[in-house]
Amino acid sequence: MTVAASEADSIFDEDSCPWKRVDDVKLIKQVTREAGRIALSYFTRDIKVWEKSPDNPVSEADIAVDDFLRTTLMQNRTGYGWLSEETEDQPERLRCGRLWIVDPIDGTRAYLAGRDDWGISVSLVQDQQPILAAFYAPVKEAFYFAETGKGATKNGAPISTSRCTDLASAKMMGDPSAFKSSKFWPVPWPESMVAKQANSIALRICQIADGQFDCCVTLRPKNDWDVAAADLILSEAGGKLTTGDGVGLVFNRKKPLHEHIVAGTTPIIPALMERVKPALEQWRDRQKNQPR
Repeated sequence: MTVAASEADSIFDEDSCPWKRVDDVKLIKQVTREAGRIALSYFTRDIKVWEKSPDNPVSEADIAVDDFLRTTLMQNRTGYGWLSEETEDQPERLRCGRLWIVDPIDGTRAYLAGRDDWGISVSLVQDQQPILAAFYAPVKEAFYFAETGKGATKNGAPISTSRCTDLASAKMMGDPSAFKSSKFWPVPWPESMVAKQANSIALRICQIADGQFDCCVTLRPKNDWDVAAADLILSEAGGKLTTGDGVGLVFNRKKPLHEHIVAGTTPIIPALMERVKPALEQWRDRQKNQPR
């Protein structure tokens, strides 16, 4: 892949790296599991909570997990970059051929509510694509892992997406009410399609990877830390994740944001796009016609 200089100034030199892939595999698994243990030590307790921005909560548990991950990973991998939801972004990461992309607690609302639909997301990105990924949902006792070219696992056992090809019989990960409004969807979704919500977007995608669900669509913007790990896990399980325009995700850009996410079994992606693309065109037309 050719990387624009404005987005990333360094291509990783595998031969000059003192750490082999097997070393990074061991490290990412260890720290993600320990991060889950730390998160559980705060879980269902009376902890400090505040808002980073309106309706965007964060807690002392998020910060504790982030501190642990950043300290451990960066001390053990000098020269790797860092990007996390709970750490101030530094432009130096753009010059790193490899960097950690982390969401210390993906699904903070679920975590604070005492539910099980949250987890720790850790990925190692090389030249703007994830090469290692771990997602750990401690309450569900589900540890997902993937390495490029070696498949995906859940609790050590290989996983793969379902064989679902028909949207009418599909199980969608998302808010059921979001798929019923004709105002937002010019091409309607099948009434028979089952939808179920989960707070963590990474968990939603991982549950497509292991075959529990078949697809996921969100037109809300997502950051690198929300989806980097889940992107690789789904891909290695045989699924596909793109933007709403059908473009694969690129990570470690100056603005680490993806405007929309479409994920699913590979055969079901065209049916998803038949609904997503008209919805996006409609939304963009509205934006153009709004008074400035």
